[in-house]
Amino acid sequence: MTTNQQNFQLGVGARSIAVALVALGLSAGFANAAEVAEGTVISKDNLDKIRNDTFEGKTIGSMIPEKMELMIKSEGLTLKIAHSKKIQMDPKYVEATQKLSKNVKFNPADRTMSGWTAGMPFPPESIKLDDPNAGDKVIWNLRAATYGATMDLRNISFTFISGDKGVERVQRWQSRRYYMEGRLDGGATTVGDGSIAQKTYLFATSPQDIRGLGTFSIRYNQADSAKPDDTWAYLKSVRRTRRLSGGAWMDPIGGTDQLYDDWDIWDAFPTKYRANKLVGKRWVFAIAHSPEISVDLSKKDTLDEFPSIGLKDAPYYFPAKHIVWEPREVYVVEGTPPPQHPYSKKVVYMEVDFPRPYLGEMYDQKGEFWKFMVFQNRPDVGEDGYKAVMPVVGHVIDVKRKHSTTWSANMKSNPKGVKETDVSLEKLEQVATGGA
Repeated sequence: MTTNQQNFQLGVGARSIAVALVALGLSAGFANAAEVAEGTVISKDNLDKIRNDTFEGKTIGSMIPEKMELMIKSEGLTLKIAHSKKIQMDPKYVEATQKLSKNVKFNPADRTMSGWTAGMPFPPESIKLDDPNAGDKVIWNLRAATYGATMDLRNISFTFISGDKGVERVQRWQSRRYYMEGRLDGGATTVGDGSIAQKTYLFATSPQDIRGLGTFSIRYNQADSAKPDDTWAYLKSVRRTRRLSGGAWMDPIGGTDQLYDDWDIWDAFPTKYRANKLVGKRWVFAIAHSPEISVDLSKKDTLDEFPSIGLKDAPYYFPAKHIVWEPREVYVVEGTPPPQHPYSKKVVYMEVDFPRPYLGEMYDQKGEFWKFMVFQNRPDVGEDGYKAVMPVVGHVIDVKRKHSTTWSANMKSNPKGVKETDVSLEKLEQVATGGA
């Protein structure tokens, strides 16, 4: 049995196993297990000592996936643990899920869903571990609009980090995603004729050598992914946009370690992948309450500009030591990308109660472990009062190169006054050339 399989079993039934062992007089490990205190820092120095101790009734070892343990023991990752806190999704999202999810149908033949209008398509109570299509359903939940109506990645910066030397450079960008369906901002649930799922732009503002570079993409509302995304890039050298191939979703973002497909750890519709398997449910340590400020503009151009990244402690690309990790129950989904994708396998650890990814593992075409991702999330209240859980820091770590591009953003949902035309090819051209 693998370590992961053992951890799944421990996470599900550690208490009942311990009781049985005590009754049999065989409780050497469990009877002496202690409850670890909040604020304890898990590190390579103490992990093996406290592995069978508990936190919130679950063993420490059962909440640390295999690759996270590798990061702790080999790369110096530390986890300051805190008690888990209940997160409430927006009442509008909850109501839409309760009322509208019954209309959603899943077609096993082509792995598509239909009938979705807003909220979570497949609520947790409808996800069954023995359902061969459960992995697709979990990813459909993720890719249905969860942030509200518009995602505003304010002050997003990509910090390029060497695990040996620290910060190499910083790129500053702007990005917005406008959902054309599933909108819960008080207006129409669907904008347009229903043929478009979402529109996204991303463009660089500094340094000067990349200022104005950017992309605009349209994802079509085709559940089978037969029609590829349309993506345009703005080329500052010729001051015009160029349409990219339909495979641009698998390309790196601006020379970073992150693919467009890694946006949110997993950005593709499930049908872009050949298969998605729900491996199981388990508890893991994750970052669900990252601090309010991810980019401190009052400390621009210093290491303190990015307070949630451990830029002062080697290997420089993990979460800062004051960031707390809490037990969260997650789905573990293993995806098989198309053959032309850089990855042969992607594994995501995603919250059960609402669709938010916390951890990701990526494997190269040889099947070797390549990248590890930690996304810091936090509950947020949008400018219109909408409550969403937002990714605010993304640690994208190339384990083989010991390098990371870690992004930080003061992300907000539902910024005031944003219209469909504000996220468009014309808008990209305007802002890329210095317009507002």
